Amino acid sequence: MASAEKIAPLLGLVSLGAAVVLVAVSCAGRTPLARHTSAHPAAPASGCTATVTLVDSWPGGYRGAATISNATDRPMNNWYIQWIIPLGTTLTQAWNGTHMQSGPVAMIHAPAEKSSLAPGATVSDIGFVGAAATPPTFTEITCG
Repeated sequence: MASAEKIAPLLGLVSLGAAVVLVAVSCAGRTPLARHTSAHPAAPASGCTATVTLVDSWPGGYRGAATISNATDRPMNNWYIQWIIPLGTTLTQAWNGTHMQSGPVAMIHAPAEKSSLAPGATVSDIGFVGAAATPPTFTEITCG
């Protein structure tokens, strides 16, 4: 039987591959294909800024908040915020956005009823909850 040291890197690659597929499938047909590669563009290149913060935590869980701002002169249709969370942390529910996760990659997409973000506008009422053994950190935040 293979040891955990040999399996862990393989699981990480499988999770990353699944995240790429999840992002590609979730983004299909939303905006021009050129904007959706295996990794979404970094925030400055995409014309948006985003934050993801820890609001509260308790034994076994946490609550977070996210914001996204459109820094362009045109609407952002079907916006998203993506970030990395520690392995073992899950994103279980979101409001004012549709959540998804594959391994350490978490994402919130625009809800159908508020899919367009006007030039200069900010959405600041995005929230989410999840499960975690310890309060999680959120890194590599991107948006588009």
